[in-house]
Amino acid sequence: MARDPGKAALALHRFGFGPRSGTISAMAGDPQGAVLAELDRSNAGRIIDPPLLSSAAAYRAVFELNAARAAQAKLARRGIPTSEPVVASLTVTAEKPGAEQAPTVPQQIVLAEAKARIDAARDAEIGFVERLVWFWSNHFCVSLDTSVMAGGYEREAIRPHVLGHFVDLLLAAESHPAMLVYLNDAQSIGPHSIAGINRDKGLNENFAREILELHTLGVRTGYTQSDVVSFAAALTGWTLRPPVSDPDIGGEFVFIPRAHEPGAQRVLGKGYPDTGVAQGRAVLRDLERDPVKLKHSRHW
Repeated sequence: MARDPGKAALALHRFGFGPRSGTISAMAGDPQGAVLAELDRSNAGRIIDPPLLSSAAAYRAVFELNAARAAQAKLARRGIPTSEPVVASLTVTAEKPGAEQAPTVPQQIVLAEAKARIDAARDAEIGFVERLVWFWSNHFCVSLDTSVMAGGYEREAIRPHVLGHFVDLLLAAESHPAMLVYLNDAQSIGPHSIAGINRDKGLNENFAREILELHTLGVRTGYTQSDVVSFAAALTGWTLRPPVSDPDIGGEFVFIPRAHEPGAQRVLGKGYPDTGVAQGRAVLRDLERDPVKLKHSRHW
């Protein structure tokens, strides 16, 4: 096969992060094959054994830090000197005027995740898979402003499924605690559920609406407000374990039946019986297969 440095350079720019020293020459014999070969590499898209906290562990660490700070502040208001035991597990750096402050625990977590992400892109020979990771992380985005779990979310929900079936990526992203916090489903409670009745709480439609509008079907694809409400009801009970009562596994996904809206739901003309956590998953699977999505969402 004739060598074509021009096509190699084009492939590196279009599918990767651009050429590096020697990459154009290495790919010139078969640019297409080199790009496709990256998809077949073992653990493509993964960050293997990173020295990073899981998303749940990061959530617990920040919870414990905030609890320690609250205790420290309460003692200070009482005029009681604060000492090491109050914040022994997570040190709070004392502020000194004019001195450069060490990163806080949340900042340390974010910086470590950012470094791992940048290193994965830097070390990629071409970068095709990393660009796919970045694309799907943007599509199923969460915010650092609302969750310190964002870095763990990408490693746990996006990277393992980036080269697999869309339905698996969809289910992993939507059931991840970072997404449930970001789109407010962690606080959504069925109004006729046991928890809803006892606590006078109700639905939060944000999660269901964003899944329909941004993650799957897209705008102007025929779903109605009734579909949003029914889908939101199907997703009630999806939340995360609270660190205050689950200090070892707090921050992990959990389904709480007493917060789930009882009864069948109807979404986009199809009925879904009350099967607990499986009810919301069934809707997600059908959204992945919906012909409306295929017709209107060319980027899939």
